[in-house]
Amino acid sequence: MSVIAPVTPPRLTVRAALPGALLLALFGVLVLLTMVAPGRGDDGQLYGIAINQGEDQWVTIPRAALSCEMVGDTSTCTVEVAGRQLRASMTYTGSSRHLSCVAQYDGDPVSCGATYNYTSTGVGAIALIEDGLGVSAVELAGLAPWWTQIGDIADSGPIVVAVLAVVAAFVAGFGGRRPVNNATPLLWATGVGWALLVVASLVLLGGSVFFVIHPLVIVAGGVLVLWQWTLARPGRAQGIWRALGAFASTAFASSVALLLFMLAGAFID
Repeated sequence: MSVIAPVTPPRLTVRAALPGALLLALFGVLVLLTMVAPGRGDDGQLYGIAINQGEDQWVTIPRAALSCEMVGDTSTCTVEVAGRQLRASMTYTGSSRHLSCVAQYDGDPVSCGATYNYTSTGVGAIALIEDGLGVSAVELAGLAPWWTQIGDIADSGPIVVAVLAVVAAFVAGFGGRRPVNNATPLLWATGVGWALLVVASLVLLGGSVFFVIHPLVIVAGGVLVLWQWTLARPGRAQGIWRALGAFASTAFASSVALLLFMLAGAFID
């Protein structure tokens, strides 16, 4: 009489990996937002170069379009404008928050000032190039990636949430029903991963430490851990219900995360 050996469930399945994949995607979004967050402009870094186009019209090249380095108290950024290099160096004195700037265009000195660009969405230290450099506003605007525009970033939040939720729903609905061998490591990884994401958003973007204990943030973390628990168990529900659960969990957690990013980075008030 033959004996059928018991089948050992795998340590990880595609379905059970969804919360971790979502956290990695949100970390990626956080890194991108860090490059252009207006709320980070009071730390000695140069966050944009504004070029005068006449009649008090300025076009700002955001940091995401610049190549920058920080040496001591001086932040230096370069960018190719109409095939020639524009270089601006801003010196920041921390105690008095005084700014000074020097700039060159194609190796020749140009007039440069530095100021804080106070807006309803934050403060950014920018270099002011009084000379228009003979470049049109259209050419200058084309230097900035579309995702660096503050309004576009805030408006694209629902699109990001929808894409993440639809992908998660598809994988959960059609990614098999197998459980994992031991769910405990996954539950811990999901909870710790969410906590690290929240802390990283405050470290990289700024914002109040009270965001960490905001009820929405805590509930979203709990939803992720609960979702992870259901994904680690056998998928007994029909595919449509698994997909709907994944869609709702992903949409809620990613919405809370993006709202946290927007507030911490001063993209919205």
